[in-house]
Amino acid sequence: MTLAECYQLLKLQHGATLEEIDFAFSQQRIEFVRRERKSEIAELAVAYHQLKDHTLIQNAELETEPELYTPEQQIGESLNRLLQPHKIRTKIKIVATELQIQLHGRAGTTQSQLAVQIVKFLQILDPVGIETVIIYGMYSNKSIRWKQKFQIDRAIQSADTDPFSFNNRYINRFALPIATTIALVAQLLVFPRFFLRPIQIWIHEFGHATVAWLAGHQATPLPFGWTNVGQDRSSIVYCCFLSLLLLLFWSGWREQKHWAMCIAGVIALIQFYMTWIMPIDTYEMWLSFGGIGGEFYLSTLIMVCFYCPLPDKFRWDFWRYIALIFAACSFTESFWMWHKIKTGVDEIPWGTIFGGQGDAGGDMNNLSAYGWSNLQIIHTYTQLGNICLFILISIYLVFLLKSLQNPTWRQHRK
Repeated sequence: MTLAECYQLLKLQHGATLEEIDFAFSQQRIEFVRRERKSEIAELAVAYHQLKDHTLIQNAELETEPELYTPEQQIGESLNRLLQPHKIRTKIKIVATELQIQLHGRAGTTQSQLAVQIVKFLQILDPVGIETVIIYGMYSNKSIRWKQKFQIDRAIQSADTDPFSFNNRYINRFALPIATTIALVAQLLVFPRFFLRPIQIWIHEFGHATVAWLAGHQATPLPFGWTNVGQDRSSIVYCCFLSLLLLLFWSGWREQKHWAMCIAGVIALIQFYMTWIMPIDTYEMWLSFGGIGGEFYLSTLIMVCFYCPLPDKFRWDFWRYIALIFAACSFTESFWMWHKIKTGVDEIPWGTIFGGQGDAGGDMNNLSAYGWSNLQIIHTYTQLGNICLFILISIYLVFLLKSLQNPTWRQHRK
């Protein structure tokens, strides 16, 4: 008998309590005996026991449910009940904003039918914080038969109300333009330029330091215009820097951030070449180039990473806002300066911050000693600034267009 028939036979409303079920059964049974309908008492008893068992189970679920379950357990149990007729059990894993669903067992339905059924269920369930769903059809615990990926964009995303979310569409639209506006205004005012100058100097010194680290040299960038660089290549420096890259690669692999794995792999190859193959004279030339070069490429890297949810071990949800403003100011200052130099309004910054233009140990002096002409220096840094600006605009447009897309579930076919 269906539950509806049980309720109807006992003349009860849906959701009746155990006491009401017992009372209704007693009344109906007395009525059947009085009217000499004893043959129907057996059917009444079946309805009574079925309805009582259902209510007991329901009450037990209400008592044990809830908050003790993790989101993975709640989604997993719901999907297991949904897919039980197909003799499929699920294994759920949540990584950041990604929901991974493994399907174990042989189903009578097709891959696409299962995927559609799961997606429709998740649309109704609407799990909080989940932006991507990956469904794996498994041969065994470690062998994948098929895979489908779905991207979730909600009409009103919970991420849009979280200022530290990398999926906040409003932050992704306006953060870079606002930071750039602040940087441009800062160039016109004396006090902000004076306040931000040490930040640009420190980024400049980190530019020297990154070249030294990639070439296996110890380097300590200091915020007052000096980087202490070791003379000899060090296996310890090489191994420490490589360990950080391996940690980035492993974190990216574990969290399915392929761009992090690619960046770690490319930098590891560059590090190997610069440490063990590149001549020492070439290293010293790039060390001099890396100061002002770092003002461009490090500032650009920081601004691009503003949009990237780094692996958990490298997360910087709050500090990325401060880093974005500092990087935008450094990039704008350098870009503006070199375009003024190109047009003849300003001169190449010869010398050092301590000795002035008369100090022959400056970065530009060193590049000139390696055979770089004034025109080559100006052209190289101007073009580097243009390339970095093009990268910034391209990345911004990608995230701008993504934030303007119609909210829907989009399938990524593999």
